[in-house]
Amino acid sequence: AFFGIVLVATMTAMTAAHGVVLAAVLVLLSPAAARDDGLKTPPMGWMSWERFGCQKDCVNHPTECISADLFEQQAHALVQKGFLDAGYNRIDIDDCYLDERDPVTNDLRADEARFPGGIPALSDKIHGLGLKFGVYNDIGRTTCAGNPGLNVSAAADKDADAQLHRDVALMAHKWKIDSLKVDGCARSDSNPMNVTYPKLGDALNATGRQILFSCSWPVYHILSPDCGGSLGTPECFPAKEIANACSSWRIFKDIMDAYNLPGHAGLRQIIDFYAQNHEALKAVNKPGAYNDFDMLLAGNQGFTVPEAKIQMGLWAMWSAPLLMSNDLRIITDDYVAVLTNKEVIAVDQDPLGASASFLSVLNNTNVMSAQVSLWHKPLADGSRAAALVNTALFDAAGYNLTVTGGMLGFPAGTETLEARDLWAGKDLGKFDAKAGKSFWLDATSITMLKLKKVA
Repeated sequence: AFFGIVLVATMTAMTAAHGVVLAAVLVLLSPAAARDDGLKTPPMGWMSWERFGCQKDCVNHPTECISADLFEQQAHALVQKGFLDAGYNRIDIDDCYLDERDPVTNDLRADEARFPGGIPALSDKIHGLGLKFGVYNDIGRTTCAGNPGLNVSAAADKDADAQLHRDVALMAHKWKIDSLKVDGCARSDSNPMNVTYPKLGDALNATGRQILFSCSWPVYHILSPDCGGSLGTPECFPAKEIANACSSWRIFKDIMDAYNLPGHAGLRQIIDFYAQNHEALKAVNKPGAYNDFDMLLAGNQGFTVPEAKIQMGLWAMWSAPLLMSNDLRIITDDYVAVLTNKEVIAVDQDPLGASASFLSVLNNTNVMSAQVSLWHKPLADGSRAAALVNTALFDAAGYNLTVTGGMLGFPAGTETLEARDLWAGKDLGKFDAKAGKSFWLDATSITMLKLKKVA
């Protein structure tokens, strides 16, 4: 647990110019109070960033700009197209919604032209649809796009701490947020993240409102020159501290709308990153604390349906947050089917919260050859989930993969298994666990199975 300053607060509603004010007392506790965000399975919902970015020009881009209209329309589409019924119950604003701080009160405030009535009006509309609502900010002075940040101070600082309290109280009680994504673009060496992120988490916890706390803390460590993308040391990946402070945490670069983008974060590059670090990632994932591999992009221009199925399936195998970033107003039925497959979602939402083990079956250096991997994990009902994946490009070779009980994580002595194809929703019957069962994997394909021991 994190040993440090915990912000314990009493809320006082006032009609003064500052709006909701948080009268706070700093109390030294050891260890910090347990995080209370109400999260028991990975969060599911929709987020703006990858699809809509930081478009602020609503005159020339009225349907694409970051505005209250955009979020209301996405929320209505989420409900109307069956996503809420499938479990997607959040609408989250990313960067570029804020104006400068209020010149009188110094409060955070949204751009008035794009968000008439401010964030409270939008929050009420989102909640009125039966959805949760979240916003974005940064641990430092500004967000990644240069908007006002939370400027969390590692050391006790009367003025900075008082402003932090007011910001947190505003978001919790006037904006009524259910989640807060916190970036680290404006982090500073004088305010180390292993102090500032837990301090902010404690402030959120002290509001009495259950708020999911999504951190970007680990990714800045992992991608630093000293760590070079490795999770191999506690200095590069302080897993216990992160899991104690945060509900979920970004673990790699921002995903790009591309299946294969060497040097960046295309889907194949994220899969490779997990494969290289799967033991460390498996060890930290648990109910209420999740590695976040960024947004689901099914329905955007960069992903075919088979590629979208690979992303959806592996995110489920990793028990990762399922946060879409697409245009739900125009998404086609084939992508809706991928994102709302209830049997695949059940693997992600399994209460055990386990993240998959990885087995490389065929790792050709030529991307036009088969690239085959096997992923498996335990489920709470005693069965196991498995994903058989060929990540080779679309016109590359297919591969016939035979899987045995041992390869799927079943104990020695297992004789008979029963399998179900989760994408097809079809029982495949029993097979000999020692002899195994064969599956043909086309290039750029994933087969997902639920398996249980029969004998």
